[in-house]
Amino acid sequence: MDDEQKARTALPTVLTQYSKAEALPESLADAFLKWYAGVTHHLAIWANERETPPLVGISGCQGSGKSTLVQLMAHVLCELHDVSVVVLSLDDFYLPKAARRAMGKTVHPLFATRGVPGTHDLALLSDTIDALRSARGPVAVPTFDKARDERTEMGHWRQVSAPVQLILLEGWCMGVPPQRGADLLAPVNRIEEEEDSDLTWRTEVNRQLSGGYADLFAGLDALLLLQAPDFDAVFEWRWQQEQRLSERFRRHHPDASDPTMGRDEIADFVLHYQRLTEHALRTLPDRADFVWELEEDRSVRRMRLTGAAA
Repeated sequence: MDDEQKARTALPTVLTQYSKAEALPESLADAFLKWYAGVTHHLAIWANERETPPLVGISGCQGSGKSTLVQLMAHVLCELHDVSVVVLSLDDFYLPKAARRAMGKTVHPLFATRGVPGTHDLALLSDTIDALRSARGPVAVPTFDKARDERTEMGHWRQVSAPVQLILLEGWCMGVPPQRGADLLAPVNRIEEEEDSDLTWRTEVNRQLSGGYADLFAGLDALLLLQAPDFDAVFEWRWQQEQRLSERFRRHHPDASDPTMGRDEIADFVLHYQRLTEHALRTLPDRADFVWELEEDRSVRRMRLTGAAA
């Protein structure tokens, strides 16, 4: 039995053990075997063939399950394919609260809320990717505490041994292109209508997408996409995500006041993402190398293989 056959034989056991350890639904193992194992195996081959560690983007709207999927992919790559892989989340590179507040004063008040292009530290992300590819020894990778809406102190950053063979970078706006100027004119919700009537905020977001974010996305070796059925699914998915965040915070801080958002706050929060989420739903399927089309319960309706991943 060759290495590939051994990996395929061992995969169900590895998935079951991981799901139990992480308290994940049992159905995830079956879904991974059916929909995601083939791409994961392809990434393992790719990582071993490439001299420069590939940078693979994974895009999907809030709550789509991309973080869970990417962590599971990384576990399988490490355990069964002996690939040294690191998962980076675009969310961990949000600017600190003070920097976003400063943007809120100098550019537009809506930039004080994390999320849209312009609220990430792209220089830190670029330096981290370069170090993971070329350094010899530990590399500090930042983390962002969403419950506190703040970057964690550097002493609590995770340490990753470099160089790695594969970098998986996941984020809700990965790969999203800028919009045409004419598309910015009509507001998509009441936040844009009431708080961005002069288009300053969405114009600057679009400028950011045309600049540093476009450079980041151009550096991707492949883009994988979890495609939501529509924007209506995003609110429920994001609310479920916040409830899990609240449970985790209360478990680790039983005596502290829960800083996570309520349902009404989440309803307002997702409006900041609506424009680009809907834009991504229209444009990313034709730009991604591999697409999983999701149902409202996050199950896969079908998958589509396209460009560089073929």
